[in-house]
Amino acid sequence: MKRIVIALNLVATLLLVACSPKSGNTTKVVGQFAENAPETIEIEIQGEKTVLDTTVAVVDGRFEVEIPKLATTWSLFKSGSNMITFISDGSTITIDPEAGTAVSSDADGPHSRNMVFSNRWNDYQTKIAECGNDVEAIEKCRNENISALTDFTKEAAQNNPDNIVGLQALQMLYLYRLDVSPEEMLSMVNSLSDEMKNSPVSFMVSELLNRFDGLVKSAEGKPFVDFTVVQDPENPETSTVKLSDYVGKGKYLLVDFWASWCVPCRAAMPYLIDVYNTYHRDKFDMLSIAVGDKVEDTVKAASELGIIWNQIINAQQIPIDPYGISEIPTLILFGPDGTILKRGIEVEQLDEVVKEALAV
Repeated sequence: MKRIVIALNLVATLLLVACSPKSGNTTKVVGQFAENAPETIEIEIQGEKTVLDTTVAVVDGRFEVEIPKLATTWSLFKSGSNMITFISDGSTITIDPEAGTAVSSDADGPHSRNMVFSNRWNDYQTKIAECGNDVEAIEKCRNENISALTDFTKEAAQNNPDNIVGLQALQMLYLYRLDVSPEEMLSMVNSLSDEMKNSPVSFMVSELLNRFDGLVKSAEGKPFVDFTVVQDPENPETSTVKLSDYVGKGKYLLVDFWASWCVPCRAAMPYLIDVYNTYHRDKFDMLSIAVGDKVEDTVKAASELGIIWNQIINAQQIPIDPYGISEIPTLILFGPDGTILKRGIEVEQLDEVVKEALAV
């Protein structure tokens, strides 16, 4: 079943494994235009907010500037529409604007290892592309290469807890859904240094921590995690609901996290309607929870799609972290006492999962 991925904030640069680099307290950025040199270029150090944005004069086609060493985030060279990403790791970074390259004087520094990692991931993507459009062939290619790539990326995360390399490796493990358990992911994220947790991209660390903490706490066999939603902010007294108003009430409860704009969510509705019509009775009920959606759009879509079971609207991001939700629809089956019996259910297996739980 297709799902809409609720993505974390990802940066395009792919980075690699490392020990601590040998470097100074500043990074020298130098470069030479072969022709058509501009009068100035810009250097940025990026984060949730821009850390540094400086304009550098170009003299006789050449530019040179020293910027603070800050290997916990990304830096950017800009000249018109030309942008080159690099890591300010305390080395000398030589920019070739025409070739679009940035080369570090430290062959073992984070920036250099970034190139190795990028090449490794590019090789993987090339191999997948060479397999053609046949689904089975693509899956075969993936299975032949993914294990080594997973080990490679895990090593990057584990060996670089104090710089952006480790965080980006964790992002890749998450983005590509590589075979790493939520518990192991949470452990690796927690192992990031205080430097990374307080860096200009600390929000990315927090997102990963929250996401995988939620997945661990809401794993199959765990008790449900409660949350509260004010469905109508203008009337909080009459519109406030909790998940516990529905879960743990002596019935099996199937919960569907969805949104009106989500095409796979809408495509899943016929399966949900069939399950509701087949099994809705004293032992089984359903609940839809709208996330990241406008209230009026939720109400309209629910009517159009035939959702006649209980709903929580205007949940927005409230359930996302507690349940580690990274894609919608997400379907979770709770037991009569609120225990999480099954999560991440494919709609094609929905009838079988509910039927087995109900022993009918």
